[in-house]
Amino acid sequence: MIIKAPAKINIGLRILNKREDGYHSIETIFYPVRLAYRIQAGIAPSDSDINSIIIKTEKHTVPISKTNSCFKVIEAFFKNFRIRDTFKINIFLEKNIPIGGGLGGGSSDAGSLLRYLINYFHIDINENRKKIIETALAAGSDVPFFLIQKPCYATGRGEKMRILKNFTVDYDILLVNPNKHVSTKWAYENLNFDISLKKEPVLSEIEKFDLSNPEIFVNEFEEAVFQKYPELAEVKQRLLDYGSVFASMSGSGAVLYGFFDRRSKEGIKKARREFESSGYFVSAG
Repeated sequence: MIIKAPAKINIGLRILNKREDGYHSIETIFYPVRLAYRIQAGIAPSDSDINSIIIKTEKHTVPISKTNSCFKVIEAFFKNFRIRDTFKINIFLEKNIPIGGGLGGGSSDAGSLLRYLINYFHIDINENRKKIIETALAAGSDVPFFLIQKPCYATGRGEKMRILKNFTVDYDILLVNPNKHVSTKWAYENLNFDISLKKEPVLSEIEKFDLSNPEIFVNEFEEAVFQKYPELAEVKQRLLDYGSVFASMSGSGAVLYGFFDRRSKEGIKKARREFESSGYFVSAG
């Protein structure tokens, strides 16, 4: 079974406060893009009295142990739905998308795999909605988004979501990564954020994408990340120079994206040529 696991970008990402549990409360808009990871998944009954989960990938930087989000979601699924039969589960992750890029790779893998398990075991979604969300959260705060795969306003740690039915980006999207990896843990630890602050949300009232007030879509990780990785700031500026009407970093980095007017293709074509000639990861979103 080939499972497509779509990537996402963050359109706006603000830090609202630091919680007592050590996590930060955020607000953001998750937006799915066409770029997708690929998962090869196989599941079959086992003669053993325990489940066998084997995860493989060609990328040595991807964990294949119990820390992998796919392992976490499988383990939580069997526990939460009390599945007593045992199975052999083989997962191969085709990581053709930058790791640590802010595109939700591990979370997308887990969310898409959970959708597959729900279908395989004929789980009634309406009757088990709460249990499904709990299973997703066991693998990561933003995993529930990859069950929805629609534009969403998210807050909390990213797990509290509201679908934005009318939020559509009517632009061509270009994704660029100058072969950099940014640790999410490092990014949070290096935020220039006053822990005494409790900021009010500003993205919560947005229903449609509108660039009349672009500064509202600021990504507050950019300040710290750009200081350590000036190449990322340069990519953002180059996207704007090539004619992007809006450019930003996704998540805590290191992928930058630009929105280009669909009526004129010259800017996005030139940007793509120039970034590819530099050996960067480049993809249409």
